[in-house]
Amino acid sequence: MAGDVKRYVTSCSVCQLTKPSQQKQAGLMVPIVPKKPWEYTGVDFVGPLPRTQSGNAYLLVFVDYFSKWIEVCAVREATARVAASKFLSEIFARHGSPTYLISDRGSPFVSELFEHTVSALGSAHRLTTAYHPQTNATERVNRTLKTAIRAYVNDKHTAWDRFLPQICFALRTAPHDSTGLSPSMMLYGRELDTPLDLIIQPSADGLDDPDVQYPETLRATLRDAHHHARAALDLSHKRQKHYYDLRRRDSAFGIGDLVRVKSHPRSDALANFTAKLAPLFKGPFRVSQKLSDVNYRLIDVETGADAGVFHVVNMQPFHTWDSASCKKTATPGYSAGAFLLQ
Repeated sequence: MAGDVKRYVTSCSVCQLTKPSQQKQAGLMVPIVPKKPWEYTGVDFVGPLPRTQSGNAYLLVFVDYFSKWIEVCAVREATARVAASKFLSEIFARHGSPTYLISDRGSPFVSELFEHTVSALGSAHRLTTAYHPQTNATERVNRTLKTAIRAYVNDKHTAWDRFLPQICFALRTAPHDSTGLSPSMMLYGRELDTPLDLIIQPSADGLDDPDVQYPETLRATLRDAHHHARAALDLSHKRQKHYYDLRRRDSAFGIGDLVRVKSHPRSDALANFTAKLAPLFKGPFRVSQKLSDVNYRLIDVETGADAGVFHVVNMQPFHTWDSASCKKTATPGYSAGAFLLQ
């Protein structure tokens, strides 16, 4: 009898869609490890911000995962046409085609126009999973940019685009925590000179050693910088993964498994709907494809329609009467009685 009660509680669909999980969040870190500049490039929009006198209300941010170099554009609207145009002029024309371009699933980045532009330039477009933007390195850059803009603008909130050149210069010349080197050194093999540098540094006609050719020196400098950066990035990724995984648990699903997905509801005052009282999960869905250790494609159980790609952090097993083993207990943190007394 007790086993049947536990089995019933475990397979209760209402309980599974409304009760919060008491476990650690699922999904261990799977870091992206770039080996050269512009192999992996992230892109994202920031905004809307207060519209400036130039009409700009958004930032379009590109970041190279290896060198940490950023390209930032103040734009009037966050559209596919703007994203495609800036990718062509700010990235392809200056740095060439990235091997991979990583973005979220915002409408500008999943449009046919943007996809066609990226594909035509030879880059592979990779999308982050819904409600899990951590894959995109621009999320961290966005926070840094907003902090810097906040420090510059003071009370001139409609003049933020005037300070972007100074902010970008500061970020491009500051040593990065992950590499220990500045993005300019990683990308150009030298530091960018400031007006003060030109004043205090002695003038030199060419190199200190006239027998050494500049291209050879540059290649050696870049080789050393990249070697140092790869070692530093590897150490940084291992450290980040160690601390990230302490708060996570490993989770895996098989093809055909039933799952429930976090619903992320939004309140709607006009419809008398509040997110606080809405189900926490939706489903069930069935796993149709395993894309990586942490990403899965799901289909709707009833219609068979594609439900999209989800990260395991947003997925939980969905139990039926047949799949709920008598040996399984109720969801951690709840007793069987707590489920039955509703």
